[in-house]
Amino acid sequence: MTRSHYFSMAAIAVLSLSQTTHAKTAADHYKQLLGTTVFSADNLYLQTGWYHMDGDDTGNDPKMTNSNFVGTYIFGQNHDTWRPFVTGGFGFANMKQNRSTLGHTTGDIGLDSIYYQFGGGINYNPTPNLSLAFGATGLWMNTDGDYTGTSEIMQHYFNQKSDTSIYDFFTTIGYNTEINGYKPYAGLTLHYLSVNYDFGLSDTDGWSTDMEAGVYTPTLTTWHDLPVRARLFTAATLLDNDFSTDVLFDNAYSSGARVLWKVGPMIHIFNDAFKETEFGFNLQGTVGDNGLRGWKASLGFYIEKF
Repeated sequence: MTRSHYFSMAAIAVLSLSQTTHAKTAADHYKQLLGTTVFSADNLYLQTGWYHMDGDDTGNDPKMTNSNFVGTYIFGQNHDTWRPFVTGGFGFANMKQNRSTLGHTTGDIGLDSIYYQFGGGINYNPTPNLSLAFGATGLWMNTDGDYTGTSEIMQHYFNQKSDTSIYDFFTTIGYNTEINGYKPYAGLTLHYLSVNYDFGLSDTDGWSTDMEAGVYTPTLTTWHDLPVRARLFTAATLLDNDFSTDVLFDNAYSSGARVLWKVGPMIHIFNDAFKETEFGFNLQGTVGDNGLRGWKASLGFYIEKF
């Protein structure tokens, strides 16, 4: 089981986050703000949204918006043992913190980013109920910074353009079955992540884990003679100590629902290559450590895997 969507159109998400990690220097604070942004852009469950973080002793609460238009296309059919996939797309992010008190002065921080993500891998389905996936992605983010204070060290990090990238090597194992028309499933994804920062700052390498369980309902109704069903799910994202140093939380727990309309039979292009496509509306709530709270809403196209 790999990332199940192949073109996800992000709408609006709202999350609230508080963190107790003290950013003692301008460089530390820069890495935390950009590290949180680039990790959220890469993570399947946190890649879109409006985030609110506790500013602690660094100033007012930082706020981040992130809109993601990255998707995955899976080649082949559901019954195929080997199914390659490719990932690609772009997104936008904005991080703001008013009245930052670092650098012995007060100023507003604004970080506007655009990013691109590409990658791929392969699914291996040894049985109809068991799936494995191996893949890698790279995400490259260009940030235009703005800082209104007079601190030279803060201006060095926050008042010019900078580049950040994250490389994600992952493996996934998934299981699904069917009980009276309902299709429960579970999946576990292990990521090895490497974030590269600008200004000669040290890279951050570490591990994160995504766990998800849920169920697809039988057909609930039809619209234009095409089936509509729902997916209910819960997920957890856990970061190791090395990687969480530059991310403003250690874990996040998400639950939500998705309404799916099978539009694939209406898409008669590329020899019906999109016949397994579903169009979905997704609502998701998130909680976590350090006061992480929020919700997300999105629209997207998804590949019907089972």
